[in-house]
Amino acid sequence: MSSYILNLNTATIEADHKLFELDKSFIGTPNYMGLAYFWHMEYKHLLRDATISQKRRIHNKALELGIDFVEVGYKQWDLIATVLKISIEKMIGKEHYQQLKNKEAS
Repeated sequence: MSSYILNLNTATIEADHKLFELDKSFIGTPNYMGLAYFWHMEYKHLLRDATISQKRRIHNKALELGIDFVEVGYKQWDLIATVLKISIEKMIGKEHYQQLKNKEAS
């Protein structure tokens, strides 16, 4: 494994586009780099501002646990809260979280 650091701020628009397309093909695999969006719109506001490292940790842990981020559920929110170190209450509120838990339990 190399120790290269890639500064995406210096990449051309074309290079940036190609990297995102490549990363889209890696969604659902351990090769995901943390660039492409793999989540449902409900998670957009939190995950679009997450670091590449945080996105990779969420993606890879979701793979390990079998959590699908195309779906909306309390397990997804739990994972986001754990990685981003933000409380559920601050992210979505107790009421919405409880509704998601109740929905999955039924």
